[in-house]
Amino acid sequence: MEAESGRLSSTDASPGAAVQLVNTGANGAKLPSSSSAHQPGAAAAAAADQLDGGKQDAAAAAASAAAGLGEFREVHAHTVKPLVRKNILVRAAEAAFGCVRHGEFASNEVRTAKYTVLTFLPVNLFEQFMRVANLYFLITAILQLIPGLAPTSWFTTVAPLVIVLCINAIKEIVDDYYRHQSDKDVNGRTVLVLEEGGRETAVAWRDLAVGDIVKVVNDTEIPADVVFLSSSDAANICYVETANLDGETNLKLKSCFPRTAGKHMADEFQEFAQDYTVRCELPNPQLYKFDGAVVRRTDPRVTGASSAASQLPLTADQLLLRGCTLRKTDWVVGLVVYTGVESKIMMNRTPAPRKVTQLERHMNVLVLSMFLVLFGMAALMSMGEQLWQRAHAHKDWYLAFQGKYPDYFPSFKGWVLGVIRWVILLNGVIPISLYVTLEVVKVFQSKMLLDMDRQMYHSDTDTPFTCRTTNLNEDLGQVQYVLTDKTGTLTQNVMGFVWMSAGDTIYGKKSCKSLGLPTPSHIDEATPHSLALDPDLIRGLGLDVGVLGQQPPSKSNKSMRGHGAVLRAAATGPPHPELERLLLSLALCNTVVPAISEEGHFVYQASSPDEEALVTGAAFLGYRLYSRSQERVVVEVLRSGEMLEFEVLAVLEFNADRKRMSLLARCPDGRIRLFCKGADTMIMARITPTQPRTTNVRMHLEEMALSGYRTLCVAEKELSEAAYRKWEAQYQAACVAMRDRDAKVADASEAIERDMELLGATAVEDKLQDGVPEAIQAMLDAGIGVWVLTGDKVETAISIALSCRLFSEEMALVELRERDLEGAADAADEAAILRSKQEEVHMEQTRLQAVHGDSCGPMVGLVVEGGALARLLQPHHSAQLVDLCSGCRSVVCCRVSPMQKALVVKLVQRERKAIVLGIGDGANDVSMIQAAHIGCGISGREGRAAVMASDYAFAQFKYVARLVLLHGRAAYKRNTEVVWYAFYKNWIYNMVLMYFGFVTGFSSQPLFTTGLIAVFNVFFTAAPTVAFAVLEQDLSMSTILSTPQLYCETMSATRRQFLLEQLWWLVLASFHSLCIFFLPVYSMTTPGKDGLFEDWAMVGATVYTGIVVTVNLKLALRTRYWTWVNHVCIWLSIAIWWPYVIGYSAVFQVKAMSSVADMAGVALGMMSGPRFWLTAVVLAPCMSLLPDITHTAFQRYFAPKLFQLYQEEEHQREVDAEVFRKLGLSAAPLGPPPSSVASAGGGVVESCSEQA
Repeated sequence: MEAESGRLSSTDASPGAAVQLVNTGANGAKLPSSSSAHQPGAAAAAAADQLDGGKQDAAAAAASAAAGLGEFREVHAHTVKPLVRKNILVRAAEAAFGCVRHGEFASNEVRTAKYTVLTFLPVNLFEQFMRVANLYFLITAILQLIPGLAPTSWFTTVAPLVIVLCINAIKEIVDDYYRHQSDKDVNGRTVLVLEEGGRETAVAWRDLAVGDIVKVVNDTEIPADVVFLSSSDAANICYVETANLDGETNLKLKSCFPRTAGKHMADEFQEFAQDYTVRCELPNPQLYKFDGAVVRRTDPRVTGASSAASQLPLTADQLLLRGCTLRKTDWVVGLVVYTGVESKIMMNRTPAPRKVTQLERHMNVLVLSMFLVLFGMAALMSMGEQLWQRAHAHKDWYLAFQGKYPDYFPSFKGWVLGVIRWVILLNGVIPISLYVTLEVVKVFQSKMLLDMDRQMYHSDTDTPFTCRTTNLNEDLGQVQYVLTDKTGTLTQNVMGFVWMSAGDTIYGKKSCKSLGLPTPSHIDEATPHSLALDPDLIRGLGLDVGVLGQQPPSKSNKSMRGHGAVLRAAATGPPHPELERLLLSLALCNTVVPAISEEGHFVYQASSPDEEALVTGAAFLGYRLYSRSQERVVVEVLRSGEMLEFEVLAVLEFNADRKRMSLLARCPDGRIRLFCKGADTMIMARITPTQPRTTNVRMHLEEMALSGYRTLCVAEKELSEAAYRKWEAQYQAACVAMRDRDAKVADASEAIERDMELLGATAVEDKLQDGVPEAIQAMLDAGIGVWVLTGDKVETAISIALSCRLFSEEMALVELRERDLEGAADAADEAAILRSKQEEVHMEQTRLQAVHGDSCGPMVGLVVEGGALARLLQPHHSAQLVDLCSGCRSVVCCRVSPMQKALVVKLVQRERKAIVLGIGDGANDVSMIQAAHIGCGISGREGRAAVMASDYAFAQFKYVARLVLLHGRAAYKRNTEVVWYAFYKNWIYNMVLMYFGFVTGFSSQPLFTTGLIAVFNVFFTAAPTVAFAVLEQDLSMSTILSTPQLYCETMSATRRQFLLEQLWWLVLASFHSLCIFFLPVYSMTTPGKDGLFEDWAMVGATVYTGIVVTVNLKLALRTRYWTWVNHVCIWLSIAIWWPYVIGYSAVFQVKAMSSVADMAGVALGMMSGPRFWLTAVVLAPCMSLLPDITHTAFQRYFAPKLFQLYQEEEHQREVDAEVFRKLGLSAAPLGPPPSSVASAGGGVVESCSEQA
């Protein structure tokens, strides 16, 4: 039996098995997961009746044939839990490795923890040694354990390596401990299971099995993926909140399986358990798709197509997913079909892709380069050792090599051994502390600077800035492109119903207030649904504007005077038929769920803000969606109090491919009508072409789009009873198909959504968020390319782009539409069209430069339509398309799908080799956010799916400018400085060891004792580095934010510049090491009056002192922004050297530490003479750092960088303010420097802008 392969034949199943996987197809291929439309109520009830009678019509026969192909799962309900026996080995394996099973299928116990007690050590060590630097030091430590080979103690390498490994391991242990606690809490929750005798037994989640019938109560989570069988609601529905799955907080309506509706006792499900089988697809991660059917079986031992006498389809509408929370429903009963790791929420928990920063890539190249340098140094020093041995072997025989391998010197083998010894001695050329230092620094930067930045906290929604990763801080300083969604990202996603086209008239352009008329009393003057304030529309609905404005205030509840009373009092006649039909369609054709709040108000739960706006606007105008169930929708006509009840026959739901939704209903007059709304391109292609009002509606749509509004078209169609029955057969067959259900349902939908009558169009306004124009302008000024990817019409997108300063009135716009490519027969024609657009961009840019000057930068905007984009995203056009876009200041892509957004991100990354930041707010932006180098999620009204997929999360788009221009720039400058400094200080340390080799016959002997070697990177240099990387800032925040051009310095930084700067640091380090070594050595080894000179240990300690003082002073020179933390870290790191060396010199008396006897008395002897203080503390550091000071002074005077000019300006303003203060005069407040300074860096800004 192969449980993992997903196959189980009926003959192999044990009596206790609750699930069977059946394969009756010839090819054994898995069924594709497919979606389905909303299950119709009346049709579902009719199908249930057929199940009882065992009848099989043509539709059921077709479905049965389809169900016989491919693999699927059969679930048999049970009211007696099957006994599952596990031997001790199985239980031990589950405890050790987390592979939990329940019988042949997944247990409902889940484990999100990364480690177990047995796996932690091997897995964690394996992951850590996947890092090249850690592996390098491990190999070095192993070589040091070979007797007689290592010149230093194994402790010098093993101790720092263990510290680094332990820091990472402790961090992993802490993180995994919380995951274990969370798992324990979740698995220990209880749920009611229905058992024989009517018992309801509380069972832990971990003990649930496929086939259990569970009862979930209000405000609790669903414990597994269950088929919804029954509900406390009389309408057989329930409401669930899916925030844990997709981040959406709005309630979703679910409908139960009709055959078991109303049951809640175990005994009532006996017939269902005995006579019916739930057949469903294999576990898959698709949250919104579920293909299944309830099959009546005549013989429980028979499986396959023969058991499918008749079927009732199951869709995602009947599946309650694990992690959902039951709301506003007392209880539901469901059949468990997927458990544990097979549940959809667990199958969606894929680890986020690991994103590697540019700095990490630079570091990898640098580490490899330094290793080659290290090997070269070791080879040269070993060769010198061989030559010295040959020259002095006979004369200085007592200096010959006395180790384990005396015969190898001088020889080739001796040279190889010498290379190994020198590699071990100089292994610190690659700093072991670099990676762990950077990790610590990034955590501090993320938690202390970003998360705690009050300027990125949104008080209105109580939403703080959140770093969801700490690895990408420095990449924020190199962003070259920002690709952003529009709706909910640039806009507020607070929709207002503002215009409407009906007949030959467009409504909403006027208002009662502007015409001096009284405002209707039932509507707030500040409502976003301003359409309801149009006096022409009010009159068209048969209402008196004057009377409506004189009515007492009303509220939309049942306990007070409602809106209906106001409208009835103002009614003067019947409404215009075209207006009534359009508003009725808007109230009907949606998935909005109306409810009554605790205060008695009508509230609407909508998955789409657009739908909520349209339904709310229709309610203001007198057509209120009153209730919705699986079978019925009730609309209240407020002016008459009439309740219109519509029987729902089918709901064809909206998706990204259809771009429309339809509701088929039997109206109160008995007629069958199809109500449809959707994108104008979709609706216009499906209406009767001879309609006279089409031309006017098209004109109105263009006017709406030019005003920046989101548009939809509304259509209607009447069907005869015969036409409906014929279509219903096709639709039912599609709904129960177990293969290609998506395509079959789409074909059925297409068959009915044609030859419709156009009713009109709607316009919804979505205002820009505060600060969006300023944020986009700042990023454009910084040379960052900003692209907007939206599903809106071209005209709407252009209008929004103008509003948010992405486009300006001075810019020229070039459009690339689908119609431009209609005549292209092949790829060559498409390439020619792209070239013509490039020439158009070049001509427009030349014309604008003639007007504004050559230094104006790109002034052309590009608009690309989704249809054209789909054809041009092919690999053979990608480079040309990116070249076209790169020649423009800004780009807007319209009518794009979620997948196209991700493809555009990948295109820019691949062709431009640029850092791309993607930002969005909805589930349709997740693919773009994950594809980008840096993903930002905005927590808005479309749920938290984007936030959960992001690297950085915040509430408003305007914060992205501060994130990138301020924090990103600072992080890049700080973290690169950390890398340069780490190699700099270690280079000094190891060059000193090499110089010591020159004066000791290249003998690969250490200058320092073990106790000094092991602590250099821990005690004396670590704290100042972290303090610098967290607190350093070269300019004030106000200057940086008011001068976006400063960002160009980090954005345009390349690997070549990084490596050249590191080379300069190493050149200075080489000079520093010469001063630090030779001054103390020649001073301390010169005989005194007594003819004696200092020993090796004292000379080493003196040189070590020079290193500690110099490298800390070097960091002090690089520090611009001093705080008390910097002072403490730098001066304390120098100061603790003296007590350390004193204590180290005194512990030689302890037998357990006899290896430190070489340091006996060193501290007293060293500090008692003036040569130590003069050379190591004063002369060597001063001589070393003199070139640094000189170079900085000359560079700032003769070739200042842009930020240095601003530093001078800031300093001058501070001096002026202090002078004014002393003179008692009022001075202008400090603020951003004048624009004259920015003009001095114009060349830098231009080149940066051109590169972007």
